[in-house]
Amino acid sequence: MHGRSLTAILLFGVSTLALAAPAAAQTTPEETAQAINGPDGEDDFGTIIVTATKRASTIQDVPFSINAQTQEDIQRANASTIEDISRNVAGLTVQNLGPGQSQVSVRGVSAGQIVRDQPGVKEQVGVYLDESVISLSLFTPDFDLFDLNRVETLRGPQGTLFGSGSVGGTIRYITNQPKLGRTEGVIEANINTVEESDVGGHLKGAINVPLGPNAALRVVGYAQKFAGFIDAQGPAGGKNVNDGSRVGGRVALLWEPTDNISLTPRVTYQRVRANGFNREEVFNLYANPLTTTRTPVTLDEREQFLLLEERFNDRTLLADFTATVGLGAVELTSISS
Repeated sequence: MHGRSLTAILLFGVSTLALAAPAAAQTTPEETAQAINGPDGEDDFGTIIVTATKRASTIQDVPFSINAQTQEDIQRANASTIEDISRNVAGLTVQNLGPGQSQVSVRGVSAGQIVRDQPGVKEQVGVYLDESVISLSLFTPDFDLFDLNRVETLRGPQGTLFGSGSVGGTIRYITNQPKLGRTEGVIEANINTVEESDVGGHLKGAINVPLGPNAALRVVGYAQKFAGFIDAQGPAGGKNVNDGSRVGGRVALLWEPTDNISLTPRVTYQRVRANGFNREEVFNLYANPLTTTRTPVTLDEREQFLLLEERFNDRTLLADFTATVGLGAVELTSISS
């Protein structure tokens, strides 16, 4: 089998000091945002709270251009990838190279290279899962959007808060955090077909379980099959060669030993497989009678010519730990991943 495999384990530490106005019971900015933006939000006037500036503030109060797609927006658009989100965000574009291989750009500035196996280029759009960076020079994991509180798109430059890798902008996947004293869960299922008769679908679920008065566990899992719609001619040809699958999940534990200390370890895993690219060809060098001795090949709509299989396998493992300590008017937050 000809293919490519990429395994990413992010193991670096970052500590930040955030200054915030004190709130009741030392509520962190993200806890404020989660309480208001969720399906059972405390606000009935459509207010969206973001934490792009490391503080909880409304979109109108943020001093730069920002877009936030809430959980309701994501569900309403039936979005499962960042490409689906980009249809509703001005300035955000995604080049679809197949499952797990989308290239993100903000205002025309790309998050990475089109040629993934060519090192040496710094990404220009930072992509974060909560406070952990997940964008590297060779790839940006195409995480599933299930059980997200919101997706924030910060148009650049954002180097002051997010470093040199966010010159073009920053995209933040904000997940739903574990909730103390509350048991809840959700299951989502889907089945679909495409014109080429291939079948796809997904099964996703999330559950939040309290572990005593000061701890809670949130587990998320999902499995998705991508229906293929590209056929191929040639030695490696076949039907629906661009089909694939995505399997992953998150496990997060929240522990609050005191009113002003919050500890949240988390593990995120995702595996994406694709059997080919979403590419339609009108000309192929190896199917041209002027350059080869092969019989001329006529490529129809949604077809390509393959000498070798173009399978793709991408594994992403992210372990991070967030610790927050409230010190009156000052809040100290440490993120290690």
